[in-house]
Amino acid sequence: MHAKVYSTTLLCLLMFFAGPLSAQPKKVRFSVSAVSIAEVPFRIAQVRGFYRDEGLDAEFILIRGAVGMQALLGGSVDFTSASGSTITAAVRGLPVKLVFIASAKPQFDLIAQREIRSVQDLKGKTVGISSRGGAIDLLTQLIVQKHGLVPNKDVISPPRPLILQREGFNRLAYSGDYMPTYASGGIGVTDEKIKTSPNDVLAFVKGSVRGLQFARQNRADAMKILSDYFSIKDPALSEAFFDLYLSRLPVNGSADDAWMKGAIEFTQKSLGEIGKELPPSKVFDFSFVQKALR
Repeated sequence: MHAKVYSTTLLCLLMFFAGPLSAQPKKVRFSVSAVSIAEVPFRIAQVRGFYRDEGLDAEFILIRGAVGMQALLGGSVDFTSASGSTITAAVRGLPVKLVFIASAKPQFDLIAQREIRSVQDLKGKTVGISSRGGAIDLLTQLIVQKHGLVPNKDVISPPRPLILQREGFNRLAYSGDYMPTYASGGIGVTDEKIKTSPNDVLAFVKGSVRGLQFARQNRADAMKILSDYFSIKDPALSEAFFDLYLSRLPVNGSADDAWMKGAIEFTQKSLGEIGKELPPSKVFDFSFVQKALR
């Protein structure tokens, strides 16, 4: 009798503990290339617990774009936010895909000193960029080629342009007006991860889509998260920054064929591979976004 009672009690205890233990969130690593406006939906998803809701314990690691891609290919991280590096790697034939976009347009502005009021005023001046051959370099060239001039001072990402404009600097151009098919921030993942762990990819995309939707539907809470993320204390600046962010959000985290082809062509041009046919399916896989929305 006692043996049966003990056995039954032990069985009940095992059943009791089996549920919580099996529900432990899975650890995943996500490399972000910078603290920038493109990372906002991921930050919201992390703060609001959306990844944990999907069964993931997401660790964010700050790694520069190109190095982040190396970490992704080497298996040190599961996902990367370096959308430009992901597209470039895929165009070069590496086994990676961009499965989500945080912004369908680039986030860079051309900011000039007070005396410079137009792109035409930049003739003969010098432009400052973060690196040669990168996205900022290419986008800057695209802007000035439209005007036939050499720009001045800097190309930077929000909220710094808003701060500089308050100090009297002039905003000469927004790169998104010249290049509407360029991702800023997203989720890059290896083909191997898509093949072997599709549920993890879907869970991470779902959490990120929820972060994107939360920004649109919960202005006050989302703006508070954004202000804390960028250490913005000025309410007026926070409002202006949030409105700027909303104006550059993609519809749902994916893009159509025309956008994908434009992004591929821009990347091919930067790599000197103009004219080479490459289907979007070799670079993008937005099926996870569609599943997340369903």
